[in-house]
Amino acid sequence: MAISILSTLLSSIVFLTCYILWKKVLISSASSKAGCSSPIKYNHLDPFFGLDLFIRKIRYTQVGDLLALDDEIFAKYGKTVHTLFFGANHWMTMDPLMIQAVAATEADKFGNEPTNRKSCGPLLGDGAFTVDGALWKRSRDIINPIFSRSQVSQLSSLKIHIQRFMEHIPRDGSTIDIQPLTKMLFLDSSTEFIFGKSAGSLTECELTIGAQKFSEAFDEGLRGMRKNYMTGQFSWLIGTDKKWLEKCSEIHAVVDGYIEEEIEYQRSTKEMGLSTDTPSESSAYKYVLLRELVKNHSDDKLYIRSELMNVFFAARDSVGTVTANMIFHLARSPGVWQKLRKEVGGIASNQELTFEFLKSLKYVQAVIEETLRLVHPVDRCWRTCLSPCILPRGGGNSGREPILLQPGDQIELVYGSMHKDKDIWGEDASSFVPERMLGLKHSWQYIPFMGGRRTCPGQQNAYTDMAFFLVKMVQEFKTIENRDDCLEYVEEYVMTKESRNGVKVAFTVS
Repeated sequence: MAISILSTLLSSIVFLTCYILWKKVLISSASSKAGCSSPIKYNHLDPFFGLDLFIRKIRYTQVGDLLALDDEIFAKYGKTVHTLFFGANHWMTMDPLMIQAVAATEADKFGNEPTNRKSCGPLLGDGAFTVDGALWKRSRDIINPIFSRSQVSQLSSLKIHIQRFMEHIPRDGSTIDIQPLTKMLFLDSSTEFIFGKSAGSLTECELTIGAQKFSEAFDEGLRGMRKNYMTGQFSWLIGTDKKWLEKCSEIHAVVDGYIEEEIEYQRSTKEMGLSTDTPSESSAYKYVLLRELVKNHSDDKLYIRSELMNVFFAARDSVGTVTANMIFHLARSPGVWQKLRKEVGGIASNQELTFEFLKSLKYVQAVIEETLRLVHPVDRCWRTCLSPCILPRGGGNSGREPILLQPGDQIELVYGSMHKDKDIWGEDASSFVPERMLGLKHSWQYIPFMGGRRTCPGQQNAYTDMAFFLVKMVQEFKTIENRDDCLEYVEEYVMTKESRNGVKVAFTVS
């Protein structure tokens, strides 16, 4: 019996080895015919599955410095390198030209769905983040109005949430971890923006417990998604994660509650002969995604939930994390805070903080952009090759010759490393220097909201909210002081990236 098992195992290994070698020969032949060069390859200890690199990524993630591993790899192999991920071809690049080439051929040559749908589908469903083609276009057409210019200019609701946020900050110079508060602030703001009703996590009322439970459940949902990404096509070895699926169901139940409530509201409103376009008492926003979805698709609750989940996933933590990161750096840069005070101090008392006016505050915008450059909550994205594609770099000894990607190959666009590339930003690329952003013309060297067809539709909304937040903070507080013994930024990955040690600071009032 034992001999039979051993024989089967050895046969399987031989077969797998032959298959991999045969596949390499085919790829090499196709690459040569296309006029492409051999890629620069990571020197794996495990040449079949690449498990050695996978283990290194886990270790660097555990110590909170995954981007440092990426930087090491690029420093050794060049700005585009071919690796293995559970036996599949995987590419990493921090090259602006490569990133632009991938973005320019999306839909035709590269897609989201093969990578994202399997990992995220049980939680997010089918929406802008998990599908391609016509389904993706339909989702974007629905989402775009919520981020229209008139919508992002509606700051009266955000003002109310920030006032509640300010009430939680001590004025006596005592230490506070501001990161949980900024996440709650933008949880409240994003739920109102998307669902038409705030989660109320900053309000001392019965909503707080429910909002906290929902937020904790969503964090667990995101951790499960991240595990799916990490295990890739070998996730079946781990088996079905029943606890994660239960957490997904818990999250869906909350969102379904919002949907049922809106369906009932619109039904009763129509019965009374009133218009459903009138903003509700719970939100000042003219366009609420949930309201519009129910208006046009009330018979398809699953579709409504999926669209809501995809938008909420992107909006829920990203701005809250960036604002916390901004405070993290400002607390360690008192000179920058004083420059902000000077610019903000020049704002007239009767000046309304509109979308247009906030954009005119150059140093405020520079601080936001420098924060996004240094510590972005999502510093990479993955695309899967859909059809044979030639990319301009990554081959030959110099790494500057074209390479051929085949269907199923995955390319990881690591713009977190690109944003700290000394060839682009200079020797102080890892330092917080907002002045470098003054007058900067955006290009593919700086893409905090990605680029091309999949540019984040909430870009202007995020800039406006962060600028409004920063101006209010600078107006309210005279000084900011770091109260964390650890000066370095230690990464904590849920799905987005935040400070593992929180953001411990103290403020004094003007």
